[in-house]
Formats: sequence, structure tokens, C-alpha cells
Amino acid sequence: MKLVSRMTGKEIKQGRTLHGRTGGAAPHAWRFERISLHRDGAHRVHVSRPGGRLGRVHREFHPIDFGCEVRIEITWWWAVRHAATRTWSKVDDYLLAGLFALVPLAFFEHFHWSDAIVSMLGLHSK
Repeated sequence: MKLVSRMTGKEIKQGRTLHGRTGGAAPHAWRFERISLHRDGAHRVHVSRPGGRLGRVHREFHPIDFGCEVRIEITWWWAVRHAATRTWSKVDDYLLAGLFALVPLAFFEHFHWSDAIVSMLGLHSK
């Protein structure tokens, strides 16, 4: 997600000063902290400013209050890489779990019931 100025079309980096134009942000200059997503699906700009004895005052405003908009850019290669990473982590977990399940089974078969299991399965060596 990027915060982009509607007037210039340039991205606004974190830590830059935003000047409020409308709403509750109007009379002050704010430092841009981050973009947050609310439950209703709307993005808000989390900003802060010096508050005297209180330290920093933190607020969230709609991007339009600063003359900005939020752009979401997801490139196809990022989505493919993310899907491949998640798939490989699942496969890797299952392979490791299978290894941990087979080792005790092998010891059990070798020392206890190996003859009975082989005769039940019909795997006689000639």
C-alpha cells in the first residue's frame, strides 16, 4: 500500500509531514506513520504530532483529509512467489512429519513383530 498525493501523483514516504486540508486534520501539520485497514474495508492514515506534556498525539484520518489516496499495488510475481513459498512450507512440514512417523515404526517392526507383519502382508523372501 502506498500513500499518494492527488496533486503531484508522487508517493509519500513514512515520516514525512502532511498538512491537513479538511476535517479534524485541517489546522495542524502531522507526521505520517502508517496506513491502517479498518474492518469496513476503508483505509485510514495513522498520523501523529507533538502534544506538549502529553508526548505525541496519535490520530487516524481518511486520506482525503490530506489530499491523498491509497494505492494498492500487487505484482503478479509477488503473488506467485508467496504461493510457492507457502506450498513448499506445507510439503516440507509433511515430509518431516512422515520421517518422524516412519522411524519409530521401523524400529518397532525390526525388533518386535517383523516376522508376523511380513507373513500377514505376504512378503516372503525366497
